[in-house]
Amino acid sequence: MHKLISGLFVISLLLSVASCNRNAVKLSETNANGEVSQLGNLYFRFNRSLYPDSLLNRWDSSEFVRFTPKITGRFRWQSPDELVFSPSQPLPPATNFSAEISSEVFRYTEFSGVENKKKLMFHTPNVKLEEVNVTWVILDQQISKAVPQIDMYFNNKVDPADLKELLSVVREEEKLPFTIQTQSADNKISVVLPETSFEDKDYAAKVIVAKGFKPVGGVNKTDKDDELKFIIPSPYTLTINNVVSSHNGLEGTVYVRTSQQVSGNIKEYLSIDPEISFQVEAVDDGFMVRSASFNADKAYEIKMKQGLKGKIGGTLKETHYEQVSFGELEPELQFTNSNAVYLGKEGARNIEIKLVNVAKVKLIVSKIYESNILMAGRYGYYPRESDPEYDYYGYENNYGTLGDVIYEKEISVAELPQYGNSRLLHFNFADKVPDFKGVYHIVIRSTEDYWISDSRLVSLSDIGLIAKEGEDRLFVFANSIKTTTSLKDVNITVYGNNNQVLGIGSTNADGVAEITYIKRDARGFKPAMVVATNGDDFNYLPFNSTRVNTSRFEVGGKRTNLSGLDAFVYSERDIYRPGEKIHFALILRDAEWKSPGEIPVKFRMLMPNGKELKAFRKNLDAQGSAEGSVEISSFGITGTYTLEVYTSNDVLLASRPFMVEEFVPDRIRVNTS
Repeated sequence: MHKLISGLFVISLLLSVASCNRNAVKLSETNANGEVSQLGNLYFRFNRSLYPDSLLNRWDSSEFVRFTPKITGRFRWQSPDELVFSPSQPLPPATNFSAEISSEVFRYTEFSGVENKKKLMFHTPNVKLEEVNVTWVILDQQISKAVPQIDMYFNNKVDPADLKELLSVVREEEKLPFTIQTQSADNKISVVLPETSFEDKDYAAKVIVAKGFKPVGGVNKTDKDDELKFIIPSPYTLTINNVVSSHNGLEGTVYVRTSQQVSGNIKEYLSIDPEISFQVEAVDDGFMVRSASFNADKAYEIKMKQGLKGKIGGTLKETHYEQVSFGELEPELQFTNSNAVYLGKEGARNIEIKLVNVAKVKLIVSKIYESNILMAGRYGYYPRESDPEYDYYGYENNYGTLGDVIYEKEISVAELPQYGNSRLLHFNFADKVPDFKGVYHIVIRSTEDYWISDSRLVSLSDIGLIAKEGEDRLFVFANSIKTTTSLKDVNITVYGNNNQVLGIGSTNADGVAEITYIKRDARGFKPAMVVATNGDDFNYLPFNSTRVNTSRFEVGGKRTNLSGLDAFVYSERDIYRPGEKIHFALILRDAEWKSPGEIPVKFRMLMPNGKELKAFRKNLDAQGSAEGSVEISSFGITGTYTLEVYTSNDVLLASRPFMVEEFVPDRIRVNTS
């Protein structure tokens, strides 16, 4: 009897295990283990189909996989058995992560779990010294002493203060003193060796970064020393250290790093095969070759001719040949002018987009409502895209929303018209909420990689706005963007920093609205935005991004003097030589632009050192004008002389500067017969 019960128990246990296996799936493959790149997709492949075909290739915000620490991004089912996660921004460096499959994966299946369920562990790369470049530089032009500068390139940004404690520079077993030049966190850290002797000799050296180092934003410290060997070249020879090429889809750049700063006409010593037009720019550690004619799919040979000179006397001893190619370009997507906001309603409605290696994009257009524009500009706006299961357009929560998605479309890049090396997006769609005024927020992103995206605000309007703020009132000028004509009866609303309406008004026949508002002590009641509506047309003018800095302009207005007279002094030219005579003329007018008559005025000519050269009086003629001249001695000092005009009771009316310099005027030789 006991044996029978025991046998039944074993059979029951086996059936239970088999049942569990039938209700579980296996994670057959994933790249979320070990070291992962900071920016790249993570995929999870299962041994069973888990998602319906009709819902594939849609970005989903559901938490199919839980990451610790949390990673922002979206999921997409690439096939019924493969889930892809695309982060919205690079992962922090030198950080450990764990991933756990959630029950959301089984939303459309009868499966209940994952076999041998355990957390997946992965991490981003630790900080690493990838490259070292040595360049002789002149730090102080007064001393003209050249020293070697070591540029260290890391795979992530590092803090120079942290690096200083762990860095050693060794030359033939001797530790060298160094000074860090870089002041803030960067991928490139430069140090100089101030006590290196100026010899015609190459030295073997190395940099050592001791263990325990971590990058900015990272957690994990290195567990062993990082070391790179290099050569400190002779300052009497210019050598080519490294050549790096890159292409952004519009222009190719070849960065040539040299052993000392280059001088002279670099372009004379360069040639490119196949031949193209190019520009050359000298930089601290070499020079850059730029050209829009570089084809990313082709290889080029750059010839650097013998004789290329460095700033401290080194020359290129032999002609150097370098083969460069650009390889496959990194996917990139961006608006060519992300600061531009206004798009003419009556124009072509085209927006230029730079697209590199992106085959398909998704366009999401949202409407930001009038009363929310200030908040969207201040805190940002993130559209809630349509979800395959949940209808976010009707979704309610306790946080509110600044706008609504009104248009979504997937577009093949090949369908977009070309504009030079860019593409044109035609901004034309049916507005789902035309009765609610506002501006548009555009997001365009790759359908493959969630982080490849760009966004901007767009105001689609024909109302051009200019606002001038006074002490307690605002003048708003409205003109048509297409025709520049003044717009009458445009309704103007002024919002404060606290999003409250400070005043309303409308433009007159000249297209000008004067809006008076009550000044309050609270800072939030300072004008921050003007909104204009004209029928179905809407536009806005945010002060924080459009304000014109007037510090470089004379905007204080003209100040009248006690005499009520206005003077204008002019001359035949602005520059004279010692020994010449300065001729000038004066015109005086009163506040009504009438001649003051035959009255006396005083003149003072001041020298560049502030001393008086000459003082004299003259009477105006019936037209209120006078002429005169001042002779400059042939041995007079050069500089800026100033002629001052006063009334008879010493009220300053005007002043006029004159330059006195030794110069040879342009001459033309003419032979006649």
